[in-house]
Amino acid sequence: MLRRILRNKEGFTLIEVLMAMIILTIGLLGLAPLMVTSMTGNSFAHELTSANIIASDYIENLKTVPSFSPIPFIETTNNIDNKYTRQTRVDDSTSDGSVPAGLYWIQVTVSWTDQQGIVRSVSYDTYRSITL
Repeated sequence: MLRRILRNKEGFTLIEVLMAMIILTIGLLGLAPLMVTSMTGNSFAHELTSANIIASDYIENLKTVPSFSPIPFIETTNNIDNKYTRQTRVDDSTSDGSVPAGLYWIQVTVSWTDQQGIVRSVSYDTYRSITL
């Protein structure tokens, strides 16, 4: 049996090897768009996570401020991490009738332009007691 295998000198022809390589290449080229989509999705997820952290951290800081003056308190901070713009607005019942008495309404919006040139934003709203 072993002698028969060793005597058999048949192998793959050049055409069979080339066809296998073409099929493999087509399969690998089919995966290329998946890689691009994956990298774009990862980039967007990173930007979104950063914007959420910027907004939520600032809201936590605003919850410790004793009072805001003037009401409505409006603040814009540009170029956070060279990419993000944070807009803050604080209202109470005197500046916005929909805010319950004794509370501040805090809104923080973080916006940025992604790699495709699309303007994105995340916004957080919360209430806080006027007296700490």
